[in-house]
Amino acid sequence: LPFKFVSAPDVRLSKPAWVVRPPAMLVFLAVFATYFIFAGGVIYDLITETPSIGQTRDPRTGMVKPQAVLPGRLNSQYIIEGLSASFMFCLGGAGFILLDLAATRGVAEKNSFMAILGGVLFILVSYNVCALFIRIKVPN
Repeated sequence: LPFKFVSAPDVRLSKPAWVVRPPAMLVFLAVFATYFIFAGGVIYDLITETPSIGQTRDPRTGMVKPQAVLPGRLNSQYIIEGLSASFMFCLGGAGFILLDLAATRGVAEKNSFMAILGGVLFILVSYNVCALFIRIKVPN
C-alpha cells in the first residue's frame, strides 16, 4: 500500500436499538412507487414544466378537444401521458409478479389459476396499451 503511514481508526460501532429492519413488502412498495415516478418522467416534467394535458382543434367542428397523448413527438410528453404509460409499465410488472406467485409451492390450485389468468391479462393489457401509445406517438 502506498499509504503505510496512515492507519484506519479502531472504531466499534453498534446498531441503535430503535433501528429495526423494515418489512419486505414495505421495501417493495417503496421501490415500486419510485419506479412509477421515474418511469412516468416526473423529473422531466418538473424540469421542462410540461402541461398536464394538451388540446387540439377539431377540423370538422372547430371545437377545442382535450388531447392526452402528444402525437408526432417521441421525445416529448404531457404529464397525464407519462403517468398513464408508467401505470401500464407497473401493471405489466404486476402481471409478472402474479405469474411468479402462481408458480410458488403451497398455493391452492384455484388461487394459482386465478393468478395465472390475472397475470396474463395484466401483461396483455399493458403491452397493447403501450403499443397503442407508440402508434399514436409515431404515426407511420
